[in-house]
Amino acid sequence: MNDYRQNFTLFHHNAKKVSMAMQKNLWSISALAVEFGLDRRTVAQRLMCIEPTETKGRAKRYALQDAAKAIIGQIAVTGDILSYDEARARKMAAEAELAEIELQKERGDVLSVETINEVNNEIFGNFRAKLLALPAKSAPDIFASSNVKEAKGILRKSVNDILEELSDSMIEVYDLEDTEFTSSTKDNKKRT
Repeated sequence: MNDYRQNFTLFHHNAKKVSMAMQKNLWSISALAVEFGLDRRTVAQRLMCIEPTETKGRAKRYALQDAAKAIIGQIAVTGDILSYDEARARKMAAEAELAEIELQKERGDVLSVETINEVNNEIFGNFRAKLLALPAKSAPDIFASSNVKEAKGILRKSVNDILEELSDSMIEVYDLEDTEFTSSTKDNKKRT
């Protein structure tokens, strides 16, 4: 009987050890920083997206499984899982795209929205001014016409003259070096 009690006591003692070993260990931010070899602030920032398993006062403790996913980068982002490497690759691709746009700007292949707006305002301002001047310019000739057909012809000629003048006029283009408008249409026509 003595052996039975000894075995029971030994079994009971070992069962306590096994049950204690099977419990989840909870980790503090500092402990996780040491284990992952990261700065404590970096670990804290990455853990902001998950709820701590246990909170006692200001102390937060996390389950290793949840914390590791957040620290390494295996966290859910809008339904998909985005790893740290994937996020870094996305960032690098975006930076490369921005660098490409800057290069295109320097080459003069692209213009800023402000520049396009300035050029468009100049073009449409000229167009508006010419159209508003049309009645005053054409009225005497139209009034002196003998019939409607002749008046239509005079008006049509005036409109065509304005459109031709606008198409032949100088279109101003933004000069990146001087940050001023410079004419390019007349220069281009002289070269051709």
